[in-house]
Amino acid sequence: MNPPDIAAAAPEPALPAVGDEVPVLGCRPDEIGLFMFSAASWLIHRVHYDSAFTTDHDGHPGLLVHGPLQGAWMMQAVQDWLGVTAWPRSITYRHFAPAYCGDSLECGGTVTAVNATDGSFDAELWVRKSDGTVTTRGSASFGVIPPG
Repeated sequence: MNPPDIAAAAPEPALPAVGDEVPVLGCRPDEIGLFMFSAASWLIHRVHYDSAFTTDHDGHPGLLVHGPLQGAWMMQAVQDWLGVTAWPRSITYRHFAPAYCGDSLECGGTVTAVNATDGSFDAELWVRKSDGTVTTRGSASFGVIPPG
């Protein structure tokens, strides 16, 4: 018996269409996750891992969610949708409101441009709280790995 031809069975990567919605990715940051991201990314400001400092010294209601973590979640939303064949080419983002440890966050977006010639697409992305407050907006460009 021959093994299955995995390459033949894999679906061809397809470019999304302009206007396609990136399915919403839910995120709920916790203290351990924020601490681990701080350590892994060398973002060692205390507002991300020291609750007493953040609330008593800086006056925030809780630990702040890192901006780059929100950027990573926006990219993850696209890759969860299209798989590893969609690779990030660039991203820019800006923060508009703080997100705190324990907030229920959603990440999503919309495809804004498609280039079938080079197999790429652009998307406007966002992170928002459960009350609809947008914490972060961004623009990203992705390539799609061609078959073969």
